[in-house]
Amino acid sequence: MKRIASLFLALTCAALLLCGGIQGASASKWMPSNGKPYYIMVNRAQSTVTVYALDEQGYYTVPVKAMVCSTGRKGHATPTGTYTIGGRWTWVHMLDDSYGQYCTQIKGNILFHSVCYTKKDPSTLMTHEYNGLGAPASLGCVRLQTADAKWIYDNCARGTKVTIYDDAESPGPLGKPEKLVPHISEEQANGWDPTDPREANPWHTILAEASEPAPSPSPEPAPSPTPSPAPAEERVSYADVAQSLYRLAGGSKYTHASQFATWAVERRLMDGMIQKDFDPLAPIPRQDMAVMFYQYETVVCRNAPRGHGSLSPYSDWSSIRLNARDAMRWALGNRLIQPLSNGQLSPAGYATRPQLDMAVQRYEQLH
Repeated sequence: MKRIASLFLALTCAALLLCGGIQGASASKWMPSNGKPYYIMVNRAQSTVTVYALDEQGYYTVPVKAMVCSTGRKGHATPTGTYTIGGRWTWVHMLDDSYGQYCTQIKGNILFHSVCYTKKDPSTLMTHEYNGLGAPASLGCVRLQTADAKWIYDNCARGTKVTIYDDAESPGPLGKPEKLVPHISEEQANGWDPTDPREANPWHTILAEASEPAPSPSPEPAPSPTPSPAPAEERVSYADVAQSLYRLAGGSKYTHASQFATWAVERRLMDGMIQKDFDPLAPIPRQDMAVMFYQYETVVCRNAPRGHGSLSPYSDWSSIRLNARDAMRWALGNRLIQPLSNGQLSPAGYATRPQLDMAVQRYEQLH
């Protein structure tokens, strides 16, 4: 009898631990390192994917990226549980005779992949399927915007763990992000995913033009003047921001711009920004300043970023680079970045000395 009771108790505890691991997975409490840089969480109930990186203790507790997704619709539910990424393919012919690109295997024929296309051609997007992102819609796979599918394809190697779970209360610590284009109308449909990075994508031009401020209909000055480009003497450089972060980290040895920039590059504060002929003294756009602070918070300090704001109230939000959006949401929510007096975020506008000083001051207040 004692053996039976002990066995029952052990099985009960094991079941509780297993359930706690899945339900509490969004808090990253049950994810020790398996040697890969990332761990992927898919919340079916909120149609959200959150990617976690390792903290100093070797657990996947640092949320670094969120993606809107679609999982399986009724009758084709995406399976819950924990799986290991296997193969990957640039294009896959789907069961419904459509095609997905940047496909990464979760389990069997359950994949991460882009919204579907009618042909193996990035100009044949099924627009209505893109518009359906953010709610159950697939035959079991996890559909993503093309840029997000490509990010997983490029950055999450074979062996990366994926947990699929349900949490109707919270999408995850980074929230549920907006699509680049919330809804593609029939007039706008051109066969392309707005996030596809290929140069031939016409959305690049469409979104760039849409983000340009409309000319004033009157020469009369507005009561609240529209900000003009910052004078050259007020602009700050990549090296200036790197220096501020170096000081926040307690550094005091370096004195030259090239040293600050090298320090920042080595700590991945400039990932996705710098080109081959990068000039550390070049003026830094506001979105890049936000990225550097965000990378400092998540990569150097290994903190889980909190307090994300929403970009959608601002008319120029769609002009923010894809790899800068999480950073801008975080910086906006914590007031490191504020909209200008014309009500826009001006992500490509150059940061100024007062803006950098304010970001440093408010970052210090967070800690």
